[in-house]
Amino acid sequence: GMSQFDHFIWICISTSVRSAGSSVVWIYSSLLLQKLSSTSMLGRVVAVDYALAMLSESASALLGGVLQDDASMTAAQVSLLMAIVASATLVIWGMYFSRVR
Repeated sequence: GMSQFDHFIWICISTSVRSAGSSVVWIYSSLLLQKLSSTSMLGRVVAVDYALAMLSESASALLGGVLQDDASMTAAQVSLLMAIVASATLVIWGMYFSRVR
């Protein structure tokens, strides 16, 4: 997606697709947490979910900055690397989900 395009419109389109996918995953996981958590623990579970999401987002930004500054990677290379990591996560999640069902 974003690592392969130079034109602004393609970057906007790939960002929209990425954001839509992230939203679906976030909503689905939040619904699972609400469904599987007891009422007395729901607030704590949701708080941990938000905390881990913020930690992951900040770690991703830090890693992207370190890769660009210290590893001399371009923004396109960092974007491609993170896309590969996200794709691997999708495959692992898909394999797990297919076995649970």
